[in-house]
Amino acid sequence: MTDPRRPTSLVVFPFKQEEVSVVASNLRIASAHESVAEVWAVAAAEDAAMAAVQSAAEDIHEGPIRVFAQERLGSLRSGKGDGMNTALARAAESGFGRVHFYDADITNFDRSWIDGAEAAADDGGYQVVRHRFPRASTDAMITWMITRPLLAKQFPGTVLPSLGQPLGGELLLGRSAVEALASDRFVRARSDWGIDTVITHATASLGFPMYEHNVLDGKRHALYGRLDEIRAMAIECLDAAISLRDRARPSSTGLFAADPPAPAPSDLKHTVAYDVGPTIELLTEGWSPEEQGLAESFPAGLRDEILANIDAPSFDFMTAEVWGETLDTLGSGFVLGDAAWESLAFRLWLMRVLAYTTKEALWGYDAAIGYLEQTIRDYEKGADHHGHR
Repeated sequence: MTDPRRPTSLVVFPFKQEEVSVVASNLRIASAHESVAEVWAVAAAEDAAMAAVQSAAEDIHEGPIRVFAQERLGSLRSGKGDGMNTALARAAESGFGRVHFYDADITNFDRSWIDGAEAAADDGGYQVVRHRFPRASTDAMITWMITRPLLAKQFPGTVLPSLGQPLGGELLLGRSAVEALASDRFVRARSDWGIDTVITHATASLGFPMYEHNVLDGKRHALYGRLDEIRAMAIECLDAAISLRDRARPSSTGLFAADPPAPAPSDLKHTVAYDVGPTIELLTEGWSPEEQGLAESFPAGLRDEILANIDAPSFDFMTAEVWGETLDTLGSGFVLGDAAWESLAFRLWLMRVLAYTTKEALWGYDAAIGYLEQTIRDYEKGADHHGHR
């Protein structure tokens, strides 16, 4: 008979080049938790970063820690997806009852993250517990401008548009969810930044009971300079969200619950998450003839506004409504791996982010977040009205 007091949870931290002291602190906290049987640090490669984390882990004695490199499993760029899928595959063959995933760069990670997820799984029997958290009003711009709008447009009336952190790398998966994801070819193929998006869709479409747990202090991590620092993430998350267009529609009757909303920490209300000035400069840099040609295929009024950026930054026109139309065009034309399409899609996203940052974000935190939430509801209603899936 299984001892109910014996820890059976696994905690996984995929990592690449994060600050070693932060990773080591997170490994120590997780390994000391009474519910955790083992901690895995999954490296992007066998390199100096992996060696440094391995060395740091050897000084931690709270519980078993394994450091190893991810396998090449997917068909796209090898990135975070290969790391998560490597852990899922190995965990599915193990005896762990639950698997937690956390980003390795969280600077305010503590035992409460694990406590919250374990409590929801214990109390409600949830197979999926997702962490959500307040972010600065100019942070999470991929979530707000790409993933949530496309989920709203493509899956109105389901749980997906309501999820606060569909790109969140912080979640608990029960044994059944781990086994299902590990055997899902679509999930395994997503070896890049798109992994969180497809896992979100997969767990919802498979009907697993899902809970969103609030982390009241928010998720603290290093902020950005120019937004080209997350260019690959934006492009790959766009492609991942578009790729869901013809996938199964989650049932609207699936069990879903969430912690009630809570106020954001006061410091987050005054944080600017990226360098606005240098990011504006990206709008005019390096237009290729091929990219200009793609922009010329957009509807006439929008085309002229886009192409004005060849000479000088222009983004005020990119309202939520215009961005919704732009996402529709990208959804039918964007090609991952095509340099011109990737450059144009990234530039269009910048226009939307900057338009929001220099207008709505200036209203103050609560008004800005309220505006963002309303845009998601509007996209969802519009999709329902037009009979979209």
